Amino acid sequence: MSFKRLLSLTAAAALLVLSACGGHGVELGDFTVANKVEGDAPFELTPPSSKSPGAFTFTSSNPQVASIAGRTVTVHLAGTTTITASQPEVGSYNPTSTSTVLTVTERVCEAPSVRQNGQCVAPASTAGFVTVGETLWMPAENLFTWAKADAYCKNTTIQGKTGWKLPAQADLDALIKSGQLAGQNWATGHAWVAEAGSGNNTHVALNLAGGASTSFESEVKAYVTCVR
Repeated sequence: MSFKRLLSLTAAAALLVLSACGGHGVELGDFTVANKVEGDAPFELTPPSSKSPGAFTFTSSNPQVASIAGRTVTVHLAGTTTITASQPEVGSYNPTSTSTVLTVTERVCEAPSVRQNGQCVAPASTAGFVTVGETLWMPAENLFTWAKADAYCKNTTIQGKTGWKLPAQADLDALIKSGQLAGQNWATGHAWVAEAGSGNNTHVALNLAGGASTSFESEVKAYVTCVR
């Protein structure tokens, strides 16, 4: 075989190799997402690393589980969806993509709240909600351990609103002593606040009738009032 013919065959083989490699696009870095629970807050996707300058676009194979706008993922219902990060062809860089699976688990609701469309929704109350300035107080009617009371406030949609939490001791004490609970049909026992108690595995509870504070073991049940 002539030297010229050998060079020609070598060049052709090199072109085939380059074509084959280029057809798959550049190698992308890791692309992962953490598992979520129904109703979790929207989160931002982190694109995989890439040598290509092309802008990534993201798609969800099951928008009922999670939908995507730009890089923001909104979690909806329990299930799985494949999230794909894609880069277009840019100059000598061929299009490429990579995928990961997002798993969304069902939200567990503390009774008496019920699960509706991936949210824990509190039932209508027969007691009165109290508004102080811009602060809204949920009436104390149900007994929980401290951990379940904390979870109830954080994870429950109450009066169509989210963003509730256990009150600070000073805030609940001020509400009790203001006299605004009169005639609201709130329970008159002890209610949890956010602060830890004086002993291990204890939290503070205030008597809703007079404001006296007590350190209860966290596994004891007391009333819950949520605030936002």
